[in-house]
Amino acid sequence: MSFATLNGVPVVSGSIAVPLVGMWTADLAIATDAAETGAATIVVGNLTLKGTIFRADTFAGQTRARVIGGAGGWRKTLPAKPYGSPGGVTLAMVLQDAAKECGETVNVSGSNTVGQFYVRPKDLASFTLRTFCPSWYVDVNGVTQTTAWPTTTVGTPFTPTDQRPDEGLIEIATEDYAAWLPGAQFTADTLDGQYRCFGCVYVFKTDGVARVQVLTSPDADRLLGPLHSIIDQRMSGARFFGRYRYTILTADSKTVDCTPIELDLGLPGLQAVPLNSDSISTYTPPVGGECHVMFLDGSPTLPVIVWTEGQPTMASLLGGPNPVARQGDQVQSFLPPSLLIVGTGTTGPFTGTITVANPITGAITQGSSQVSSA
Repeated sequence: MSFATLNGVPVVSGSIAVPLVGMWTADLAIATDAAETGAATIVVGNLTLKGTIFRADTFAGQTRARVIGGAGGWRKTLPAKPYGSPGGVTLAMVLQDAAKECGETVNVSGSNTVGQFYVRPKDLASFTLRTFCPSWYVDVNGVTQTTAWPTTTVGTPFTPTDQRPDEGLIEIATEDYAAWLPGAQFTADTLDGQYRCFGCVYVFKTDGVARVQVLTSPDADRLLGPLHSIIDQRMSGARFFGRYRYTILTADSKTVDCTPIELDLGLPGLQAVPLNSDSISTYTPPVGGECHVMFLDGSPTLPVIVWTEGQPTMASLLGGPNPVARQGDQVQSFLPPSLLIVGTGTTGPFTGTITVANPITGAITQGSSQVSSA
């Protein structure tokens, strides 16, 4: 008797891996010499999974097939596409566009926006999912979900047949396969404490034995874990070629102390970062405003402030100490206390003096069109 079927054909052996994040995959040998293609339905007891046959071929009277969750579209490459909206670009719009273009179905929770702009690069369709939904997964119905697997509790009988603490793995014998999906919590008399499923692998052997291998540690992904570690090591230096948003804590005209806005990026707060304004001016940015930090030549030893928001508390042009007057500013003028007058009146030429009351006040009515200020 077969524990599982693929499109109604008995499964001889194989496995189904359901990860905590991403799409599930199945590698199955089925009892037919006719290669399967297209949509796939895998039935394992009371568990049904909807997916797509990614590839299949026959050998020695059997067909070996790789099945992936959903329509297999997230592996496709999508063209670049820009988004912009004054009211905010919604996450639903971005993800549903990507899903439609690659043939997938996605369920987007909430009405969150990603900002007023979003630039989708030419990349795998899953790029946008990974960017905004780090806990995304493809469920058993082939629908992509943008939030984490729900938390459930295993309430049906099962038997732990093996436990490998060094691998973060517990092997389970059960008849309720649908209960053992990521997010499931469980305990047993032979287990020490309560465990949570962070991914599972259904294994079907040629002798008719079926087991569920449950990963009980969030870092127990034996394939992606080492791969991510290698990628992180190779890419660790690339983060210093970015432009990062910080909040100004203290500042003067030369340096800034600031703290990162996006803590998940793993960058620390910075002190005495040089304020890189320009060659003709200096200014003091306001505390509490946003600033942008870059690293010259991609070096972690050369951070600089390249932009700040808000009106500066002080600004200086050409390094001079003298105040600058603006159009509309009040001014005072001082004239000599007496002025000589020479002229011709109705009775003939005359000379005399005028006494001036100082200072004379007024306002600047004109200025240079080449320079403006607040």
